[in-house]
Amino acid sequence: METKEQIYRVRGSWTGDLHGRGIIQNEEGTFKTNFAVPSNFGGPEGAMTNPEEIFLSSACACYLVTLAIIAEKMRLPVKNITCTAEGRVTSDLHDGHHFRDIALHPHFELEGDGDKYDEAIARAVQLAEQRCIISRAVKGSVKYEIKHTVAV
Repeated sequence: METKEQIYRVRGSWTGDLHGRGIIQNEEGTFKTNFAVPSNFGGPEGAMTNPEEIFLSSACACYLVTLAIIAEKMRLPVKNITCTAEGRVTSDLHDGHHFRDIALHPHFELEGDGDKYDEAIARAVQLAEQRCIISRAVKGSVKYEIKHTVAV
């Protein structure tokens, strides 16, 4: 089987010191955001997003896209999927700061009888975790927890 490769590029810049700000954007210019050091790490209060939120957003977005693809292939009657994400960062003197775990909570809104699809949705949730590029990239270093809900 032939290996296919995609390359993604972003560019970032930083102005100032600890209280400065950064800008990161993708090569196409379709994504651009300001970021700063989180206030709990000494950065400015409430200034803008931070790298930790950007990382967590990437994990959530990747999972949602993967889940949507799998749900479509399984022909699940999905009207909408939303997802909340929470990441826990721990700190110690030896290892510094690191994400310890990420909890994703996808919520499915379905057409028709939702109970009929319980097993298929549980399988889609599991497959999405296994196939999401971001969850695979951090596998072994960050614990993932996924709990889904369904509404009709």
